[in-house]
Amino acid sequence: MRLILLSGGSGKRLWPLSNDSRSKQFISLLEDEYNQRESMVQRVYRQLKTCGLSTRSYIATSRAQVEVIHSQIGNDVRTIIEPERRDTFPAIALAASYIYSMESVSLDETIVVLPVDPFVEDHFLTKIQEIEACLQESQADIGLLGVKPIYPSEKYGYIVPKWGGNTSPYASVSHFEEKPSEARAAELIQQEALWNCGVFAFRLEYIINHLISMNLPVHYEQLLKRYNQMKKISFDYEVVEKADKIIVLPYDG
Repeated sequence: MRLILLSGGSGKRLWPLSNDSRSKQFISLLEDEYNQRESMVQRVYRQLKTCGLSTRSYIATSRAQVEVIHSQIGNDVRTIIEPERRDTFPAIALAASYIYSMESVSLDETIVVLPVDPFVEDHFLTKIQEIEACLQESQADIGLLGVKPIYPSEKYGYIVPKWGGNTSPYASVSHFEEKPSEARAAELIQQEALWNCGVFAFRLEYIINHLISMNLPVHYEQLLKRYNQMKKISFDYEVVEKADKIIVLPYDG
């Protein structure tokens, strides 16, 4: 299994602390176990090291963020640099082509994509590792991780599963609902819907075949040259919504 951590946005949600040159994930807002200040990037990378996933992780980012990433978590972390921002599908496709063509990783390898700045308990990463077996067992195109909601929020997207007496740790996905009203969110929670936390898993072959179907090169250096021609579109719209079979694994934390 390989992990792609997306570090792209300008991070203006915490403005003026965060801005175009200093995204929120790099601000030392948190405390580690020694009461020392750390950023969200430092925290999640420390968690990845603890569970043995750091050596299988890559950060897909812009050139402007590379220096601060290396200064905060060291030069060992592998970065895959977008020449320009073009939304999550191009970023993930570029990273997948690098893993495939530059590192000769098998097409059967499971790729998991997640944000670079989740604030989660350690067992979140344990749950991510379970997606691999669930993908293999279900033969699904895409695996998602969904968070069990604690209140009817209007700010999140919801994944509506089809359990149907299923005793597996995962369920097939019925449909998605994006930022519903509070009343509708309460109804969705009654249906055991989950918050969409932006974690995607798939076999490397799935995304490589998708590039081929779009007449795009699968070799990293060739795709890099064509990057400015790729349409700006999210991974959800370009890949997830077109998938035939999607499963979701719940995370409670």
